[in-house]
Amino acid sequence: MRKGEQGITRICGVFAPLRETALIPAMIKISVFLICVLLAASLQTPSVDRIKIGAFLPLTGATAGYGISSLNGIKLATDEVNRNGGIDGKQVELIVEDDHSNTDEVPGLVNKLIKEDKVDALIAEPISVRAMVAAPIAQENGVVMISSASVKPELTKQGDYIFRACFISSTEGEAIAKFATGKLNAKTAAIILDSKNDYAVVLAGFFIESFTKFGGRIVTQQTYAATDTDITAQINAIGAASPDVVFAPGFYTTAPLVARTVKQSKLKSILIGSDGWDSPDLMKDGSKAFEGVYFANHFWFGATNRIVKMFVANYMTKYRVAPDAGAATAYDAARMLFDAFRRAKSVERSAVRDALAQTKDFEGVTGNITLDANRDAQVPVYMLRIEKNGKFSFHQ
Repeated sequence: MRKGEQGITRICGVFAPLRETALIPAMIKISVFLICVLLAASLQTPSVDRIKIGAFLPLTGATAGYGISSLNGIKLATDEVNRNGGIDGKQVELIVEDDHSNTDEVPGLVNKLIKEDKVDALIAEPISVRAMVAAPIAQENGVVMISSASVKPELTKQGDYIFRACFISSTEGEAIAKFATGKLNAKTAAIILDSKNDYAVVLAGFFIESFTKFGGRIVTQQTYAATDTDITAQINAIGAASPDVVFAPGFYTTAPLVARTVKQSKLKSILIGSDGWDSPDLMKDGSKAFEGVYFANHFWFGATNRIVKMFVANYMTKYRVAPDAGAATAYDAARMLFDAFRRAKSVERSAVRDALAQTKDFEGVTGNITLDANRDAQVPVYMLRIEKNGKFSFHQ
């Protein structure tokens, strides 16, 4: 017997002898009975003083760097809202699941969060292929799902309950191509990527489309596998084509091999990476290979506006490390979701969906965010350069 049930038994037990006494009026007997029933029912009634947010993230496995940063950002946003009284007096409760960087685990975790934990909304994986698996499940159950950093355009096409807090890969590809041709005066480009990485392949396609539109020419495309430890042959092939820039979309897990091999080959081309490069683990083995390299990102750590400075300071105080784009986009995604609950003045799912869809000029740390008709965030792409000692500089 649970502690609460024992308490009810004691309370009702006090009145037991009285219930057997004919001198007690019938009305009192009924009142005692109702008190016992209400106390018992209260144990079975879900708490209405909280909003339950489910998150599924890669906290272990190959892309754990993204998941850990994302969870840090979500927790920081949650701590802030709860410390300030919650949302209309309701505290936010986080329920977090680790998908171990394994796409096959996502459906089971999402169904658990929705059907067993009965979450009011979901914050999704930053990796697009995993968010894509979850989206139809959330849509079918009418549960709002927002991804912090999934850039694949098809994600929000899964239904009107699916949102994202970041730019999409077509926007990123065009921004990188525009920077390469307009700021770096590139006329030719080479591509190198992991051919099994859907994110990289899609982004490369958009870069090629825009680079060609802006007058550039792709001179060679090279591929490697995520498990490769030597890509000298591919970089030598790129060197033979003498491109002005080399675009290497991918994750922080493979970027060091690319940057290191380019540096060792003494290739004169300018290396450009993508948003997937940003992670505290990118330069864990040293920054030398990355000096002079550019990459596109969701977040500029050095921005001087009030909200970014406050976010950076609070994040560093809490976690003793500088926030990366994964933390920033997740922080914004959580805050956008909390803002939607606040404006909806309800936990009713369709009301939250409608409120979130109306997000406009939301002050995020990644920029002012407006969601378009496809529920995609209109937000800046930041081009950063890696300097000596791993420091970043911002380039427009």
